Amino acid sequence: MTDLIKHYRQLVGIAKGWAEKNLSGWNDDIHRALLVRHGAIAIDSRISASSLNLAQLGAVLDDYAQRGWPRQKVFRGSKQTAAPKRVSAQIGLMVKLWGRLGDAGKINNATRPALLTFCARQTAHNVADLDSLTDQECQAIIEALKAMLSRCLHGCR
Repeated sequence: MTDLIKHYRQLVGIAKGWAEKNLSGWNDDIHRALLVRHGAIAIDSRISASSLNLAQLGAVLDDYAQRGWPRQKVFRGSKQTAAPKRVSAQIGLMVKLWGRLGDAGKINNATRPALLTFCARQTAHNVADLDSLTDQECQAIIEALKAMLSRCLHGCR
């Protein structure tokens, strides 16, 4: 939840910058008044978005959106929004199995860099990203992850 709050605080800062550039007369005082309207309190005699919870931050962002702030990322020179990159089923399964191993306590570090290190050990070559793996390498890694998870589930009970 804290990651989402951090993200919303960043968005509030972005929206504030947009307002200063695009809304005539917009300044810090108006921004702080907007924050107070949505529940911000003074911390160290300063009004800050850090005193807001997730719902309050969402209300601030909605307020900026009503003033014309474009929440969706748009490519420069184009009106199309960014399309999410499709992840292959094999890569999705690898990430899912890696996460399940982390949840089961079989591995200490269930992050993407740790998965890349594991893949590098399994393939005996540097793996910059999961997309660089061949189908055969992906399948071998999936089988290894399944075996690890199976051993953990049968032995950890």
